[in-house]
Amino acid sequence: MPGALRLDDGRYLDRQGEVERVMVIESEGALPPARRKRRRPRKSGRTDSPTRVQITTVTVIRAYQPLGSEDEASAWLGQLKEDDFTDELLKEALSTLDRARAADAAASGRPFAEATELAGVLTARIGYGDGDRVSEGRFLEAFDVDARGGVGSRRRERLARTAPIARIAAIIGQKERANACEFLIPRVRADLDAGRVMTAALEIEMAARATVAELDQALDDPGHVADLDLLEAMLPDLTTLTDSVLTETEPWAGLGDSLEEPLVIAERVIRRVRILNE
Repeated sequence: MPGALRLDDGRYLDRQGEVERVMVIESEGALPPARRKRRRPRKSGRTDSPTRVQITTVTVIRAYQPLGSEDEASAWLGQLKEDDFTDELLKEALSTLDRARAADAAASGRPFAEATELAGVLTARIGYGDGDRVSEGRFLEAFDVDARGGVGSRRRERLARTAPIARIAAIIGQKERANACEFLIPRVRADLDAGRVMTAALEIEMAARATVAELDQALDDPGHVADLDLLEAMLPDLTTLTDSVLTETEPWAGLGDSLEEPLVIAERVIRRVRILNE
């Protein structure tokens, strides 16, 4: 991956119930420590070398699923011909990394909102090896996979169509104001998709309330009005849900599903406003 992670190099144990994974982070080309005092400006020459870019290697070891023999391991690798198998492994690796990033945010106070995307991965390798070898990013047998291939989903293309350069320029130039719901709703989605259900449940009420209040007069469209009326009718139940979450320590069965409907409606409202106002 390009750039530096906020996590220090080393090994991290990721435990999810009975499932254990080991994540190893290694950096190459790291920048030197920041100076206590800033150097005086100096004139830049045309022959100066480009600024170095740090590369971070993240290795996720599936400790919960050891392979009994090299034949078994080779057969396991043979499943890489199936896109679904490869996609699931890549998703598992990114989810492990994002759980560590979320833990860093909780421990340090540095915000973490956006999940790691496959589109930002330089290269990916899937393979097997013994413990010491794998922990150093080396394998007995491995394949390089096209992690970025197939990430041009319909959802990604739709999002690209609803983020025109003209509006970005208008917001930056203070000709137009971004609504709070346009920040809040994506945060709820990111937390819910990453499994931070309790966090998403605490956010959904205010995010939905902001959507109703800010976009009430945004469009003269029957679908827009119907969605806002439906979302507004859900607000009392969302208030009750938020109050219930505050008294619990663990998410209960069905909590994530109860957040999905209001979240989908709010996302649809925001998306419709973006499209029809272009």
